[in-house]
Amino acid sequence: MAWSYVKMSMFGTAAAYSNDDEIIATVAVLIQTPQKRPWGGSVPGHKTYKRDRLAADWQLNQDYFVERPLYSEEHFRRRRIDKITLD
Repeated sequence: MAWSYVKMSMFGTAAAYSNDDEIIATVAVLIQTPQKRPWGGSVPGHKTYKRDRLAADWQLNQDYFVERPLYSEEHFRRRRIDKITLD
């Protein structure tokens, strides 16, 4: 079913009813086409940096989650947003 769809979308409806030699040739073309790289991960050729993640985690906890945090609640106040009525 998927093969018929690929053939119809790439080569038209007449190709969907072709013989086995054309199927083999089509598979060969599809195998040779470059595959899309999966999204995410490191980029080949780019430099990577070693970060001290444990120290950064410790520093984050010292800044926010101690008895006397670096930033007070005024730094993180919520702003009141009034609802807009469309009358």
